[in-house]
Amino acid sequence: MHPVLFRLGSLQVDTYSVLWFLALSLAILWSVRRFPLYGVDDGVGRHVIGWSFLWMLFGARAMEYLRNAPDYIADPSLFLDLKHGELSEVGAFLGAFLAAMALCRRNPKAPFQSLCGVVALPAALTMLVGRWGCFFNGCCVGIASKCALALHFPRDPIGVARHPTQLYYSAAAAAMLLVLYLVERALIRRALRQGEDLQESAGARGGAVTSIGLMLYAAMRLSVDVVRADAPVDGLSPSHWILLGALPLELLWLWRSLRTLKREDRRA
Repeated sequence: MHPVLFRLGSLQVDTYSVLWFLALSLAILWSVRRFPLYGVDDGVGRHVIGWSFLWMLFGARAMEYLRNAPDYIADPSLFLDLKHGELSEVGAFLGAFLAAMALCRRNPKAPFQSLCGVVALPAALTMLVGRWGCFFNGCCVGIASKCALALHFPRDPIGVARHPTQLYYSAAAAAMLLVLYLVERALIRRALRQGEDLQESAGARGGAVTSIGLMLYAAMRLSVDVVRADAPVDGLSPSHWILLGALPLELLWLWRSLRTLKREDRRA
């Protein structure tokens, strides 16, 4: 059960839902404002982001089913109980990413790499804010520890402190956001110095920013998840295998994006 923030009659509003709703709302609003930076048509961008948002929710739930498959096989009624289990962040990103890729392939006016560049920084902002919802809810908590950063959570007995992994994620997301902002600014300044048309290099720039962001996200999850209380004890989780499997593709994407930017420089 999520901690109740306030009640409106029979409606209960909890901190977890408020903070994640705020995080997603800020990300969507910021993404829309970033369309001109990457030359994305407003109508096309809204269409792709809207559908990708729905598939993000589907992916988040689907990964939860995969991660805890034995529970759902033992009791199929749990599939219909959306209050059971959690939402997977990796599943959410994967669902949105694949949906956007499919939509862009069907619409020549939707540049996939440019759209990725649009949402890369807002995605980091989503994690920065949303993970505080996990913190107040007490989910995604870390293992018991006596380190200086360990905190006591209300659900634990007195004297038990845990790694606040939710805050580790939030701090890492803040660092990720800063790095991506600096990389994006550096690529834009470089293009302007070369006299390039920013719209022509938008796709390669978006690919470079997004691939770096995905690699930083994988590093964050693979390092922080080690001290999560629900970390698998006999190997890697499905989310970890997805993150590791995607790394070579992300490196290739970054290499191709940087090579395209260099070609743009020579033409300029």
